[in-house]
Amino acid sequence: MLALGSFIFALSFALYAVYGGSVSNDSPRPQQQIQISKTASSKEALGTTPTKNGLYEVATPQHLKNNKKDIIEQTITIASGDSLSTVLSSMGISQQDVYRVANARDANSELLRIQPGQTLNVKAEFPEGRLKELTYIQSKLKRTLYERQQDGQFSFVVQLTKPETKQIYKEVTITNSIFVDGIKAGIPQSVLIQLTQIFAWDIDFATDIRKGDSFSLLYEENELEGEVLGTGNIIAANFINIGRSFQTIRYDDGDEFNYYTPDGLSMRKAFIRSPVDFTRISSKFNPNRLHPIFKTSQPHQGVDYAAKSGTPVKAAGAGKVKYVGELKGYGNTIIIEHGQGYSTLYAHLQGFKKGLQANRYIEQGDLIGFVGQTGWATGPHLHFEFRINGIHKDPMTVEIPHDSPMSKDSLKKYLPYARSVMTELSQHYSDAFGQKNEVISKRHATTF
Repeated sequence: MLALGSFIFALSFALYAVYGGSVSNDSPRPQQQIQISKTASSKEALGTTPTKNGLYEVATPQHLKNNKKDIIEQTITIASGDSLSTVLSSMGISQQDVYRVANARDANSELLRIQPGQTLNVKAEFPEGRLKELTYIQSKLKRTLYERQQDGQFSFVVQLTKPETKQIYKEVTITNSIFVDGIKAGIPQSVLIQLTQIFAWDIDFATDIRKGDSFSLLYEENELEGEVLGTGNIIAANFINIGRSFQTIRYDDGDEFNYYTPDGLSMRKAFIRSPVDFTRISSKFNPNRLHPIFKTSQPHQGVDYAAKSGTPVKAAGAGKVKYVGELKGYGNTIIIEHGQGYSTLYAHLQGFKKGLQANRYIEQGDLIGFVGQTGWATGPHLHFEFRINGIHKDPMTVEIPHDSPMSKDSLKKYLPYARSVMTELSQHYSDAFGQKNEVISKRHATTF
């Protein structure tokens, strides 16, 4: 009894200390000092850390269950060696979601071919590592958005931004080379390559270019928000070479595009003049040449293009292979018949393209053999002959027929367009270029 009495007394004293001496059930209770922190750590949620005023925070059931979910967005630039799996896994995205987004419905698996410098915008839910949205930015003009659907799979949509296309005019007088002077004038190398390809059938850029030659051109430039993203096609050009004017216009007839002269003739010719990338012309067409081996006057009925042994040789035009094999002083030789009396010969070859044989049809530019030094040759070179009805012609100067003539209906639509484009080009001419072009026109120089 004494112990029980002591316990009751102690309990009464404690209640008095807390409630100011009143233990009546009818007395109002003071406001409880309970604080709930939504960002408390698990240790703080258990009430082991006092707050500033000495009271303890009381953990809520939500904290104890840790049900809070965070949505995190992150932008990642792809580095060398990265793959979609390594990038997303390093962020904590589940392997299941990595597989699902890489194999999104109707997608072409572009995500499996991500390139260094490209960007991924990732939106995910944690702690589960649940991918909600991914944007794959291939370039400033193209991005693909992948979105999670209710069934957990991903749909995607490609978003394309169309740049603004401007017309750029440039004019160059050659003092060094087409590429050195063109780049100095601010013309991209890709445009200069286009230019040489368009005029390749009329101008040999390895041998024909002279100091003082000049050219003018209109080409497309793509911009987005003031930033140049690249160039498009050459629209029109005028190349003045050795007192001759060559003009071209790009035209799309609805089926395909091509480059034509102002009169509607294709810039592409039936033959290319130089079927090999050569270092120099070691011997020109000469009906009275002194033979380098026999020291007698013998006609040189072709052109010798000096080049390293093994340099690829291309077919000058489309046709049927007539002969493949060794031929007297020519050594390893190929003869191609092109129809309408045209034929070409390629001699002193090191070897032939595998599988090449007589009666096989080939296209212009196809590989047929390799430069060598077989037969009566003093050094590695390609001996190239051009014949019309069996008569030898100088490959460097012979008039080459145009390819793919325009239909009458297409020509009727083309001619007014060509006049308007050439008028626009000429309006940009400098005085010097305009005067030079006018002089050539008055001389009735051939305009292709």
